[in-house]
Parts: sequence; structure tokens; C-alpha cells
Amino acid sequence: MRRTTIQFIMKSQNSQPKQAENFHDWTAELGQESSIHGVPYMARRDLHWTERLFWMAIVLASAYYAINSCLAQWDRFRENPIVYEYEYLFALRNFTFLGLTLCTSFSDEKSMEQVINQTWGVDSRQDPKKAKYYKEFLRVLNHLQYKTLENLRPFENDTSLDNLNYVSMLLKLQEKILPTEIPILMAPIITEVGLCQTTSQLNRYGNPYGKIENMEVAEVQECGFFSDCHLMHKPFNSVKTHLFLYLHDVNELMLPDDTRTITFDAKVLSSYVIGLMLHSISADREVRNLPVAYRKCRYEDENDLEYYSPYHPSLCRLECRIKHALSLCNCKPYFYVAAPEAPVCNITGMLCLARSKWLEKPCDCFPLCRENTFNIFQEEEQSGGDESYAGEQFERTLIINMKLPKMGMKRRVVFSTDQLIMSFGGAIGLFLGASFMTIYGLVYLFLTFVAYKCKHRLYDI
Repeated sequence: MRRTTIQFIMKSQNSQPKQAENFHDWTAELGQESSIHGVPYMARRDLHWTERLFWMAIVLASAYYAINSCLAQWDRFRENPIVYEYEYLFALRNFTFLGLTLCTSFSDEKSMEQVINQTWGVDSRQDPKKAKYYKEFLRVLNHLQYKTLENLRPFENDTSLDNLNYVSMLLKLQEKILPTEIPILMAPIITEVGLCQTTSQLNRYGNPYGKIENMEVAEVQECGFFSDCHLMHKPFNSVKTHLFLYLHDVNELMLPDDTRTITFDAKVLSSYVIGLMLHSISADREVRNLPVAYRKCRYEDENDLEYYSPYHPSLCRLECRIKHALSLCNCKPYFYVAAPEAPVCNITGMLCLARSKWLEKPCDCFPLCRENTFNIFQEEEQSGGDESYAGEQFERTLIINMKLPKMGMKRRVVFSTDQLIMSFGGAIGLFLGASFMTIYGLVYLFLTFVAYKCKHRLYDI
């Protein structure tokens, strides 16, 4: 009995140092290590509990306002990190001449008869009824646009119109007006409004001959403040056809109904002198350092497109519509050259797109950080009488003059990433008196606490 009592006393004496070793006032150490205003008072044992509670409320209120201030700065950085300012441009920069796309739905009876004979083996003299039916289809196809696919409804159940190369048919219908002059100013291109001719440097993405490769067009013209910036062109002078003119950046594709593309109705036999004003938007070098989602613009080499490269807003919208068409009806319209592995819609597929309202989905495409836009400030028309003209052949001429601006817009960063970090530090320092070293010390203390607890838990086991 005596031996057992001695052993118990010795065991109790040996366990007391271990208990003392396990005890550590982490609250007091937090008060000593932290420079946050009020925390040392919260850790002091000699103060009344009401005073400590008061200081706790002060610290919590300061933390609340510091966090709110940081969130406000974060929202500002995310929504408005860029401002636009005017910069002086006169005689300091050169600009590329604008791009030109001409579209018409020209066709004649002879070309229609040839297409009908080659495609369906129908002779208009032997079977005028069937030839008339196919002529009506060719007229609809020749006038078809991305917004008028529902015009194909009368031909929905005709299987003889499926599995046809509609682009090749359009090339044959408009063969008489395709460019043949050397040097070639414009190249044929298939667009959302049909077969056109363009000077765009991205014409490979509308190549109607089935290959994604550049076609020969006129070289890009550089314009300066002391050089002429104009173009004179005589389109389709050998034929009488309605002409639509699309003016856009030469490094973009024509996009109908887009703010960056000017649509101009050039009628049938009218000549025009058109004056355009160029508007330039540039960007500081610091703009590239901002995330794309915050600056809300892209550079050409920041490409995220699957079917196109480099990045351009027009290519982004085309890819958006191709993918949306594939998701709705498992095919793409014939006027999209990209994604050559994707199935091309037949009549049923294009009517499926029209009924699915595939154009209603918005495409989230950022503009370029450096881009040029245009607007018409002058228009002079000389008419040859259009369709009622009965005199001699009127030679239609288009003269386009581009005027360069003396001032331009520039994207400038007013709230960069380093300024965001400094604003965070200022808010935390103002309300809490903390700094980077304070945060480092708190993290170090927390890791020490975790290591201490893990060590003694293993020791106790």
C-alpha cells in the first residue's frame, strides 16, 4: 500500500511539468505580436472585461470598414480600370486605308439555264415548268442572307435540292461580274449576305473556292496627313445591277448590321463621291497588363478562337454563330468557310436555324484595344437614271475619300494592379494600422500554433 502511494505521488510530480509545458497563453502572444489597433488591449488580463469588450467592438468595426473599402476598390478595378482621353495625332501617325466590300445579287437567264442543266439535267426548252421551278430556287438562293433563311420554305420537301454545293452555284450565277482585271483590286468572298467582292486582308476566311487561304487583292494602302487617301473604282460597268457597299477596316471582315461596318446603298446606276472620317482608338502599353475581362478589349495576338486566328471582333462573331448553329441544328450555313469538318446545312437545316431563332443569341466579343472606325460625312450622287434610264450606257464610278483625324481616343489605365494593391494596403493601414509584415506575423503565429498543437497531440498519444 505504501509503495503504491509513493508511485502515485511520483507520477503526479512528473506530470506537472508536462501540464505546465502544454499550457501556453496564445491570446497574450497574439496581443504582443500583432500591431493591429486595439488587439493588445483585448489580450490584456489586467483590464476589466467591459474594456476588453469595447476594444473588440472597435477592432470588428475597423475590420468591417477596411473590408468594405477593399471591396469597393476591387469593384473599381474590375469595372472601370480604364479611361478614354484625347491624344494629338496630326502628322504623327500613318493609317491604313479602309476596306471595301461590294455585294450584288446579279444573275441572268443564260447563267441560270446553264446551272439548271449542269445540276439537275433539265433543259428549259424541253421542260419549261421544271426549269421555271429551279429558276425560282436560284433567285431565292442568289438573294439569300443570314436573316432571310425562312425564304427557303417553298423548297423544304424537295430532296433534289439537298447535298448541293450552293457556293459553286453562286459563283456560276455571278461569273459575268467576277473580277478578271490584272492587277486585281478585289477578290470574291462568300459572306453572310451572299457572294461579294472585297479588299479585306482576311479574305481567306470567306474564300468561296473551298480553301482557307488568302486570295490576291490590292496591297494595303498607307495614308498620311500629307498624302492622298482616296480610291476610285468602276464596279460592274458592263452590267446593270443593284449594288450595296460595305466600308470597314481593311484588316476585318465585312459584318452586316455591325457598328464597325458602314452599309451604303449604291443603287443601280448611280455614281458617288463618298467622304469618310476615320476615328482612331489606341492604347497605352500598361493596358496589356490588365486582365482581358477588366479592360474589356483584346489585342490581335490574344486569340481565344478555335476556328480563326488572329483575334478580330468580326471573326469572333462568325465563330459564335457557327457554334450556335451547330448546337441548335447540327450543321452550319453554307456561307461559313471556317470549321470545314462541320456538316453544311441543307434546306431543312437552314430552315431549322430560322425556326430556332439562332440569331437571337448575343455574342460576347470584345473589340480590339487598338482599332479604327469610320463614319460618312460627305455624299455626292450623280445618277444615270437607274432602272428607268433609257439613254446610253452610264459609267458608274465610286470615289472614296478618307479624311484623317487630328485628334484620337486613347485607352489609358487609371487603376492598375499595383495601384489596387496599394489601395488595399492604405485601407487596411487606415482602419486597422496593419501592414504586410503584420499579416506575415499573424500567418507565422497561426502556423506556429498548428505545429505546437500537432506536436503535443502526438506526444500525448
